Amino acid sequence: MIVFDLINDETPLFIEAVKTLPAYNNDKGTFLFITEGNRWKKETNDLYCSNRLCFFDDLDKKNINIEKELQRISIEYDSFNIYASDRYLIKKDREFQRKFLVYTYLYFESIFRKNVTHYFTTGIAYTYNLISFQVSKKYGVKHISFYGIRLENRTAISFDNKNTFNEVLKLYKDFKVSSVTSEMYNPINDFLNKPKQPGYMVNAINSSKLEPVFIIEFFIRFKKFYLSNKHRYDFFTRNPFELSLFKIKKILNAKKIEILHNSIFDKINTKDKFFIFPLHMQPEASTLILSPFYVNQKECIINISKLLPLDTYLYVKEHKSALGQHNLKFYNELKKHPNIKLISYRESMFSLIKKSVGTINLSSTVGLESLLMKKPSIMLGNVFYNDTGLTFKVNSFSELEEVLREVGKSSFNLDDVFENYDERLAYYIYVLNKKSYPFEFNVAKMDTKKKVMTKENIKEFSKCIDSILS
Repeated sequence: MIVFDLINDETPLFIEAVKTLPAYNNDKGTFLFITEGNRWKKETNDLYCSNRLCFFDDLDKKNINIEKELQRISIEYDSFNIYASDRYLIKKDREFQRKFLVYTYLYFESIFRKNVTHYFTTGIAYTYNLISFQVSKKYGVKHISFYGIRLENRTAISFDNKNTFNEVLKLYKDFKVSSVTSEMYNPINDFLNKPKQPGYMVNAINSSKLEPVFIIEFFIRFKKFYLSNKHRYDFFTRNPFELSLFKIKKILNAKKIEILHNSIFDKINTKDKFFIFPLHMQPEASTLILSPFYVNQKECIINISKLLPLDTYLYVKEHKSALGQHNLKFYNELKKHPNIKLISYRESMFSLIKKSVGTINLSSTVGLESLLMKKPSIMLGNVFYNDTGLTFKVNSFSELEEVLREVGKSSFNLDDVFENYDERLAYYIYVLNKKSYPFEFNVAKMDTKKKVMTKENIKEFSKCIDSILS
């Protein structure tokens, strides 16, 4: 049996891609779709579905011994970061979280023991994703998640929960200097000659301005939350007023920051010796899942500043898409430290990287840009390009201190640390392009819906799924 996750906002893309699969049209009975309460009820009417929350209702009637199940689960599975990884579940009371955790394990156990071969889901972003991965390992199910990459309109797949692009890594392990051709350097040279921001930066969902699509989205959410018989266990269908209040606060705060811009952000001094720390969007999987020990960015930044030599600054650059999420208190707390400088979202990240000693990063693509510009890329989190073997992946602040000391030396040279740096990077970018797929995997809502629901995008996504099943 082949199972698809239809819980989140990528559901319409999944449905249309599956419906064009030859295997689906030949034997629909071997395809199962996991749904969530009444979410996407209309769109999934003609599909063979298993409703996760209805399963939870049945468990409520059985008086499951939660403590006993937690003991079993803790023995059978890796429970790392299971509770704290979910931005919605963490808002519930503790007893609810424990019960929800147990119910989710029991649900996926009931599904995966039924001779399931493949499970297709979104990128790992919530507790249920982490649990489905753990249970899939127990039952030998191939767990497939999808991730957009720095290359425009391309998506890579992962078979684990650590952002590893397994197909990319498999081919990259065949690296030989003799395999690298001059053409493989073209993507790097193109980026250096004309660097581009990631495509997601232009999406309305990341805007700090009032976009017309926000109003449309409000009424869509209003209907789903109040008029669609929302299930009591459904916390993915969020209150439209709560979301609107968050967005309004972000917009107003962004306006305040723009007005006070010159008093908040520091001017760049061309004589400064500095590392760059890019602020990340929050709450996001980039911190909750990929760098769980550094979710508190303020504390992380301050701790990094304690490790820097006295002649070196930490340039903390605000994220354009996150503008308005951080308040003045956040900025002022950082500015108390004389070796921390706040850098405006208006400044070019690419120009900063060129002038920097290197970048210190949780899990954003700034680290990949740093590799492309041949600057030290120091990583605190799990991210796909760690597999280049060209980043400085540190697992503690003590390890970070050692790396900062080494990288900060005037005699430091990346070629002395990483053999065949240029060739390895060129080959990795070549492999990343070769083993990724030419479609955009994103939520089918607001302005991104038009992009992902085109016939061409659906066709290429379907071809990707078909190749995995073949």
